[in-house]
Amino acid sequence: MIHDYYLKLRLEPDKEDRIIVFDEWRKENQRRLQKNSEEEKYKLWLEEVFAKPLAEIKRESQNKLKEGKNTEDFYPNPDDLQNFPENSALIKISFTLKKPYTSKDEGEFHIIYGRIFENPIVRDKFTGIPMVRPSTWKGHLRFAADRAEWKEEEKKKEIIKRLFGTESEDEKALKGRLYFFPTFFKNEAERDVITPLKRDTRTPARGPINLEVMKLGSKGEFYLLYMLYPRGNGFKEEQIKEDLDFIAEALKLMFYTYGFSAKKTYGFGVIEEELDEGKIRIKFNMEIKEETFSQLNELENKLTKLLGDKYE
Repeated sequence: MIHDYYLKLRLEPDKEDRIIVFDEWRKENQRRLQKNSEEEKYKLWLEEVFAKPLAEIKRESQNKLKEGKNTEDFYPNPDDLQNFPENSALIKISFTLKKPYTSKDEGEFHIIYGRIFENPIVRDKFTGIPMVRPSTWKGHLRFAADRAEWKEEEKKKEIIKRLFGTESEDEKALKGRLYFFPTFFKNEAERDVITPLKRDTRTPARGPINLEVMKLGSKGEFYLLYMLYPRGNGFKEEQIKEDLDFIAEALKLMFYTYGFSAKKTYGFGVIEEELDEGKIRIKFNMEIKEETFSQLNELENKLTKLLGDKYE
């Protein structure tokens, strides 16, 4: 934080811009600080001299970057599917949150309604728009996939390995068939408060925690690309139907049951059953076929309709 402030002074020098040392600040504000301890005074000095000015600078810079920025630029273009291998599929889910969504940003703070907030949501570094990272989507879908009920447990493990790849950092590690994209929320984040409870007595475990969240009713778009490259050893065409059916089940669990948010135990990150829009496009016999769906419960049947009986 202090490093950023010094950097700002170098990049935007101003005659009136200088750092007020603690002793000077304390002397200037001694009347209003009479009842504060030295530790409280020091925290106030850090907030007023460093944190708030820096947060305002960041907000101004982000607002400038937002102007004219279309987040659709970060999403895949459906027409690009024509350039991918045969049987590639692109799933789009436009959703509305049924419960709040939260995540933990690496930053130290964010300003909400003019106040410093210490548990900020993840935001795009350039525009400041609240977002879900591709790696976050992958982690939550993998979580749901592990809990999906399937005909055979060993077969389920094979499918998960094909879709998500191996977790080894070895260069020869198998790369998964799923590719994830960021989601940018169309609403601004808001402040929320939760009180952790003890599991046995359901009484408060500690004081309330302030969180920055996307409130219920917030909207976003999820994209998932399935691509058969590399195919790996032992590839069989029936794997395509297996993979896509399993994806449909895992998506349903992630969005409707487990959520894709931190604070899963509070039910955070689940969406409304009725989608704003659902689309699946598949490159099949060198053509792009498309189906729409209004609920995730319909996705498996739509896949069967698109693929026909070829991979049964």
